[in-house]
Amino acid sequence: MRSLVSSRYSRGDVGDARNVKDVAANAAFEALKRMVDECDAFEYVGTPRARPRNETYENDDVDALVSLTDATFVLTTRSCKTSFRNARWVCVKGKVIDSCAPKRLRVLVEKHGYAASLSHAFIFMHALVQGFRHVTIVEDDVVFSTAARRDLIEELREVIRGPATRWSFVRLGYRPLFLERQHKYSSEKRRDGIFSCPDECACEKIGTRTCRMSASGCDVRSSHLYMANSIVFKRAIRFLLDASDERRIIDCFVLQRFRNQIYATDSVAAQEVLDFPVELQEGYAKLFTRLCVR
Repeated sequence: MRSLVSSRYSRGDVGDARNVKDVAANAAFEALKRMVDECDAFEYVGTPRARPRNETYENDDVDALVSLTDATFVLTTRSCKTSFRNARWVCVKGKVIDSCAPKRLRVLVEKHGYAASLSHAFIFMHALVQGFRHVTIVEDDVVFSTAARRDLIEELREVIRGPATRWSFVRLGYRPLFLERQHKYSSEKRRDGIFSCPDECACEKIGTRTCRMSASGCDVRSSHLYMANSIVFKRAIRFLLDASDERRIIDCFVLQRFRNQIYATDSVAAQEVLDFPVELQEGYAKLFTRLCVR
């Protein structure tokens, strides 16, 4: 009987804790909503200009790619160096967002990873309020490759125009950390040939340039270039604002929680500011395609 009584109290305690967490989550959500309304963190860029017929522009395909969604946001610290001449986009200033954070959200800007994640949550909330169906988010340290081909653009156009339930995020630049860890392990143990694709990372081809990762939980990092479907906005915001969860960093343990992610089988972009060079980033992305795309 004693164990039965204690188990009832345990269930009650769990229920109370869950209720407290829900209240805190709702309060944080509303605080962010007010913050988005009051914080002047966006620098709006003019509409694309007309171009003379004989003028060429090396980023035409990239511009067409980011124009597939309702809005494009370039996330920086203070001033955007990335720009799109032939696409509508908004510069989002992370330092301004940090300064706008109310007391309830101040804990979210104590570390860089958390602060950057608050900026992503800020963009999601703005998109939610504005009623956007989908958005593209670009971090300002992005380095575009030559993989933004027209066939990729057309395949993604079909995905975005199709049923919203068929995709959550489109990952255009990514870092398959599980492969890096396998490489590190093999180097430490002086073993060869241990690269493999975990079941949760299997990506089924849906076109010549795209695949769908149906499962969640695959440890693929980086948030420097991706698209987000409106069906994930609220849930992603709640994950990013959960101060009780140390894993609330956008590309570490938030993106990985969502199923039905679409991947460009040739990574469109790498990161300029990272702990290893662009060439190695591209190499791991190609290894991901070779091992996991089926």
